[in-house]
Amino acid sequence: MIGTLQQAIDDMKSGVYDYTDNGKCTSCGQCCSNLLPLSSKEIKEIRRYIKKKRIKPCKHFYPTAVKMFDLTCPFRDNDKNICVIYEVRPAICRDFKCDKPKNEIWATKELYHGKYEAVDMRETFFGEDI
Repeated sequence: MIGTLQQAIDDMKSGVYDYTDNGKCTSCGQCCSNLLPLSSKEIKEIRRYIKKKRIKPCKHFYPTAVKMFDLTCPFRDNDKNICVIYEVRPAICRDFKCDKPKNEIWATKELYHGKYEAVDMRETFFGEDI
């Protein structure tokens, strides 16, 4: 579980990315990225789901010197700590768990990035650039 900000920074520097609480997901959103490898089947399924449920993109702005960027998945609702498409979330999201050993995390990422092209979730589902 995350302690202090300094502890989190130290953990990241040493390659520790476990944000679980005794192995249970804390829904912290650290793994929620705007760029994810998706199959065409997943894209179609997510499109149907967001249309049926009338889902709008969630915004998470991070200011930079040039413009505002949102690199977090548009389906991550930070206010409720949930994924609004959880029922149809991509396979990479289903398989990912940050308490796995680092080599298993990288193997999972390499598997999906080797199979599917990474897509910009905002652009693909909402026509928005990051």
